[in-house]
Amino acid sequence: MNTLDNPLQVLDCRWLLALYAVVPVSLALVLLDSLALDGQLIREHIPIDPMHWPFWTVIFGLPHIVASLLTMADAEYLSHYRRSLLPPLLGFAGLTSLAIFGPQPMGEQALFIFLAFYTIYHVLAQQLGLTLMMMGVPPSGVFKAWKWLSIFCGFVIYVTVYSASALGYELFAGVSAFEFLIGLAGLMCAAVVVLAVRLSRTSRNRIGVWYLWGNVAMLTSVLLIHEMGYTLFVILIPRVIHDITAFMIYITHDTNRNRAVPVNLIYRLTHFSRLPPIIVLPAASIAVAYVLTSLQDDFKLVLVVALTITLLHYYFEGFIWRGANPHRQHLEFRR
Repeated sequence: MNTLDNPLQVLDCRWLLALYAVVPVSLALVLLDSLALDGQLIREHIPIDPMHWPFWTVIFGLPHIVASLLTMADAEYLSHYRRSLLPPLLGFAGLTSLAIFGPQPMGEQALFIFLAFYTIYHVLAQQLGLTLMMMGVPPSGVFKAWKWLSIFCGFVIYVTVYSASALGYELFAGVSAFEFLIGLAGLMCAAVVVLAVRLSRTSRNRIGVWYLWGNVAMLTSVLLIHEMGYTLFVILIPRVIHDITAFMIYITHDTNRNRAVPVNLIYRLTHFSRLPPIIVLPAASIAVAYVLTSLQDDFKLVLVVALTITLLHYYFEGFIWRGANPHRQHLEFRR
């Protein structure tokens, strides 16, 4: 079948922007519950961490990481990327093995700090990179400052969410480490807003301005919601935006890459079903992620595999969608 019969599918940036609706919806629910209902509708009935919801671990987190790896099940891609991905793959496998099987508790604590920062960097770098693309401008000094302030602010919030009990000690003058970090995050958020005002004036596209402020709203809202004690929403908001954005990109890419004839192993195996990538990719990703998640508590080697592919995902997502890489050749955006 000729590719002319199956034109390139374009990802409309308005769909990516629409995902940020989770920010005002979450904020409205939290304010309603906190101010009008005294926490009786939501806070008393939700877990602190959505990982305590069985369905959450199946849908969010690992599945989109598996999906990114499945896009690599392609002979041409493996040939193109093998030299750039084999060294980090071995390095991440060694690092996670040392952290899991090495001296404890220092190994796991060091891995937590490294993974926490890399996670925040990866999540925000994706969203802020899309912002730059939608704005249609090169990365200026102001943008770089805005990006790194956002990343460090997100990292501080992440640490206070997952290490709150360990940050209760007094740091100085009756101020706890937790309070200091929250105050620091607040100052960084204020700087992010100020820089966003300057950046928005440089955008060549209106969608870029909306997406820019969507990210500012995400960051400031999770800090406010965290202060109000609704930790679940602090985790939920960026996770929903990041993971669904990733799936939309992967599905669009896979549709275009395999539109004439299936070249990816996953679509060659499922070609008989005639099911499109929008069904095949999430289904396959969730199935693999479910197996890994189910086994990693009982088998440390499976945990090492899950952590290794997570770090590898963070690494290659930093470059495969840019320049002349084959992934980028099969993805177009409509701004």
